[in-house]
Amino acid sequence: MLELLKFFFQKIDFLAIAEMSRKHKNRKMAAQLHLILVQSYEIIELYQVLLDELQAALGSHKKVGNQEYFSLNPSRIASLLKRQASNIEVMEHLTYELMDELRILDNQFLEVYRSIFPGKFGILFEAQHLLLQGRLPLGESQPKYFPATPEGEYRTLWFTGKTPTEDRKSVEKILHCFSGEEKIVIDVNIHDGDVFFNELARYFDKEDPINRLSEIKVLTENYRKVLQQNFSIEDVLSEIGKVRKHSNWAKNK
Repeated sequence: MLELLKFFFQKIDFLAIAEMSRKHKNRKMAAQLHLILVQSYEIIELYQVLLDELQAALGSHKKVGNQEYFSLNPSRIASLLKRQASNIEVMEHLTYELMDELRILDNQFLEVYRSIFPGKFGILFEAQHLLLQGRLPLGESQPKYFPATPEGEYRTLWFTGKTPTEDRKSVEKILHCFSGEEKIVIDVNIHDGDVFFNELARYFDKEDPINRLSEIKVLTENYRKVLQQNFSIEDVLSEIGKVRKHSNWAKNK
């Protein structure tokens, strides 16, 4: 999931977009770029909270007899994941709007975006679908693999307030988009005991989400500097209300 966001910031040439926006004195694009930055901060901040709480849970986990003890509220984590799904939806919508604006000036930017995230119901939609269910996708891979790992494993952590009563095998069969091929699905619930914490430990050890998040913070800071160098406060504020209002309307329609 973090690798997907990192890929997004690396592949879209925000510097070229900002320079084009300034050249054409397009304040609407300046506002759109600024809101994408703001939304990036929202996503990063929430991801930091998630990682901090999951790491604390891993450190506090112990088993006494048949009882599991750990410091984590699974219902809260599920709510945070749903909030992140909303954040990504806003980011996706803002980016689509920006690309629509760019298409008028230079279609190459739109083609680059489509090559990274093909289709309206593509990679970002898949991420939202899992997050809304209280599931954290663990596959840190580029778009051509996501939500699977490069090895073809679909790994998720599932957070529910109570032990799920559904038939887990049946759920796994329909959890990811149907491609006609059998998938290796590893969907571990918070109430699965040691299996869950082993999978969580594997995530921190193998996927290194803390370092990945730090890399995204650096990319976002570079993006902020690009905007600061190319736009004035007046450029952003003159259109930001209209862009935000339209984005909220489109998101909630």
